[in-house]
Amino acid sequence: MRVLGHRGARLVAPENTVASFRAALALGADGVELDVRRTADGVPVCFHDAGLERTTDGRGPLARRTLAQLRTLDAGAGFEVDGRRPLRGSGVTIPTLAEALDAVPPTYVVDVEVKPFGQGGVPLDVLAAEVGAVIAARRDQDRVLVSTFSRRLAALLAGRLGPGRSGLVTTALVPLGRAVQAARAAGCGTLVARAAAFLRPAAAAAADRAHSSGIRLAAWTVDDPKVARRLAEMGVWAVISDRPDALRAGR
Repeated sequence: MRVLGHRGARLVAPENTVASFRAALALGADGVELDVRRTADGVPVCFHDAGLERTTDGRGPLARRTLAQLRTLDAGAGFEVDGRRPLRGSGVTIPTLAEALDAVPPTYVVDVEVKPFGQGGVPLDVLAAEVGAVIAARRDQDRVLVSTFSRRLAALLAGRLGPGRSGLVTTALVPLGRAVQAARAAGCGTLVARAAAFLRPAAAAAADRAHSSGIRLAAWTVDDPKVARRLAEMGVWAVISDRPDALRAGR
């Protein structure tokens, strides 16, 4: 089972930055999970929130800024350790999706979660086309999974990239069996479900049905080695973790 760093290694470096992705690999992760949003001029960049305030020194929606404007922001401004902000003003920036993929060696897995909401009203087919174009242009695209919470966007991505590189993300509120059906209906080859969904009584049977239908399973967010081992026994392909070093040590 693969361990993917959640937004890189967000506990030791600013999330969704090149520094965070490299830190996750240094901690023993098999790859990274990252988030993608669209700039005002149509460039996919690595960022989680719709607004800039939590992690940068900027204000307002990211979707209203061009890439050039985002380049001026301090992506290390919001990173905090023991009440301090050690990387403020250190030159950490918001990377584009292409830059992030370049920063992660091709032997590592990358899960690109595309945020469908807070995108300034841009149609989902446009978002799918822009993200899909970045992935399709790469020689290492086979190691990339593109996932999303939106079933419609997941179906659009599956149509562009194929089921092997598209995934549906769901919460624990959706039973695993129903989530597997939704992933299959969207044409996705991967279901990324909240870890708690795997711990329900009927989850093992649902996992077996997923495997038999060719859908691989991933779980988020898993920081407990005992939970990780249980998921491995269920045949889960990958877990997304804030503590990849702890899971590596607990294997």
